[in-house]
Amino acid sequence: MTTVNPIPPPASWLGQASNRMGESVHCFGPGLVGVLHHPRAAVAQRTAVILMNAGLVHRIGPFRSYVLLARVLAAAGFPVLRFDQGGLGDSAASKLGSVERRQGEITAAMSLLVATGEADRFVLGGICSGADDAFLLAGLETRVVGLILLDGLAYRTLGFWWRHLLAKLRMRDRWKRLLRLRWRLAMDEYREHPSRAEAAKQLARLVARDVRLLLLYTGGSERYFNYRGQLSACLGRAACARQVTLELWKDCDHTFYLQRDRQRLQQTLVSWMQREFGSDDESSPPRREG
Repeated sequence: MTTVNPIPPPASWLGQASNRMGESVHCFGPGLVGVLHHPRAAVAQRTAVILMNAGLVHRIGPFRSYVLLARVLAAAGFPVLRFDQGGLGDSAASKLGSVERRQGEITAAMSLLVATGEADRFVLGGICSGADDAFLLAGLETRVVGLILLDGLAYRTLGFWWRHLLAKLRMRDRWKRLLRLRWRLAMDEYREHPSRAEAAKQLARLVARDVRLLLLYTGGSERYFNYRGQLSACLGRAACARQVTLELWKDCDHTFYLQRDRQRLQQTLVSWMQREFGSDDESSPPRREG
């Protein structure tokens, strides 16, 4: 495997708690750089959260949303790793194919968390393309037990189009936008999605594995997702399984720009993690010394 070697952080950073929040910087895998948030609750959980880049945004996330999420989750007892995927932020680029690269990176991230004694079960998550990557990788790695998909994939249905066009018709001063509909929708197609049939099969397999999923759609997804029933309409019966939690926040933007939205997101994710993974009988894994 050929990579472009980045300039590494100072050796004094690596693996050391660099602030009072219990956060440490790590270089790992094929030239990857990430920040590990160590759990700060009385009882540490075996399940760690790994946050994937949102588009081209650095590992801090849009408006530092990943930093804030990681800190509240760590305070609740969950270790969190937020790292830059290959070619983003401080991590080296790779010449590997897209799927092979992403699989190798997530394996390296999991290996880091296992080696540091933090966890051996994982929840993958992210915003936009980060959610897409998490959904893909969950099907390739059986240690993934949960997914946090923020404005993740969905597919337009007849119900979507009906609601979409009705909303446009109610806004008589926006006819020009209606005429530009095809162009606007085309702008959303930069993301790599499996076919609708493949995505439905993937979701069914994840539910059969008892993977827990939180799917949260904001107003930023209105061009492809606009009503709760759309999830089962496009992805089948598995979308109605008890393992699936669906949230639709039409009053929130795609990047969680407002502080109130970021706080709401933090509360929602902590509550969901505690409900799904906080009472694990396998809590408090032994930690490696040194």
